[in-house]
Amino acid sequence: MGEANSARDTLINRGDQALRQRRNSLILGALLTAVVVASSACTPDSAPEPTPAVAARAAHTATLLADGRLLVAGGCDVDGCTTATGSSFLLSRTTSEPVAPLGHPRDAHTAVRLGTGQVLVVGGFGGEGQPPLASAELFEPASRTWVPTVDLRLGRGGHAAAVLGDGRVIVAGGWVGPRRYTATTEIYDPVRGRFDPGPALPVGVDGLAATSLPDGTVLITGGQRAPGVASDAAVLVRRDGSTTESVGPLREARFKHTMITLPTGEVLIIGGTSDDRTLLAGTEIFDPRTRRFRAGPTTSAGRYKLAGAATLLPDGRVLVAGAGPGLEIIDPVRFTSRPVENVTPVYSAFSTASVLGPDLRIVGGYDQNIRLTHTDLTVALSEL
Repeated sequence: MGEANSARDTLINRGDQALRQRRNSLILGALLTAVVVASSACTPDSAPEPTPAVAARAAHTATLLADGRLLVAGGCDVDGCTTATGSSFLLSRTTSEPVAPLGHPRDAHTAVRLGTGQVLVVGGFGGEGQPPLASAELFEPASRTWVPTVDLRLGRGGHAAAVLGDGRVIVAGGWVGPRRYTATTEIYDPVRGRFDPGPALPVGVDGLAATSLPDGTVLITGGQRAPGVASDAAVLVRRDGSTTESVGPLREARFKHTMITLPTGEVLIIGGTSDDRTLLAGTEIFDPRTRRFRAGPTTSAGRYKLAGAATLLPDGRVLVAGAGPGLEIIDPVRFTSRPVENVTPVYSAFSTASVLGPDLRIVGGYDQNIRLTHTDLTVALSEL
């Protein structure tokens, strides 16, 4: 692989080791297909049949709309993840409906629902070896179409995004070129329809995570500051996006992790890697009152490539479905973590996990050989 391709692999981990394992991929792919079919045995009768076009993607986004439907957009769409798709779908509990495609095919992008009900999609990559995208788009639920909005000031992929307390969106960090990660942030103003410069991060990173807190601030953690080198930095961005406050640091430096804001206002930090080889099983809990991180429950196995792969359950527990052995439920109150035993384990990196009515919906992902898993799994929440 060339230098540009190798650098881009730091975002979605298309590593040389995985490529050397491709000789085993046909056998593993067949096994995974059988596992996904077996997993659907726990799917309730009212759930839809798996939709091939929905399932054939990884590094996509899944955003819950105000009307309760799920918008699945973009992602890489071939084994090896060398090209991106613009295809988009609206999912309900019983239907999968294609909608207008994105104006730009993209993967490793971000998607955030605005107060208007629109969904803002930002950045990402159009394909292997291509520069990161600066374009941004808005999904209009009423017309089920995408409309362009103003471009980012700096194209980026593998970044993070979250809604600030004033309704604007902060876009932070990301990969901007071979072995180059940015510390810049930009703030999207949906009223004025523009990106403004935001406060700088402590260090340039990609593979970072961001989440909104109840007081309107945004917590940003970790990231990859050099190839295979994790950051332990954490900052709080003020609700108006004007400044950052250093907090923490993280107990373990990590990237390709995820974060979930809990009903208590605390934040659960899950998984990731310190060096793109070691997978972290330890979780952390951020307390906004003390501005510190404490140890959380330990998962049954290390997991990473988790953007979008964890979701808050109605009872306050957290389900994680990213790269690792099947689904796992973390209970921050009881300080426990356990695999979901009635679902056959499937390794599916860069999948998405979403609560859709009374069900959990897992979409997409790829295996250890970067072969798409074609996962489209519905599990009743009552079974969890």
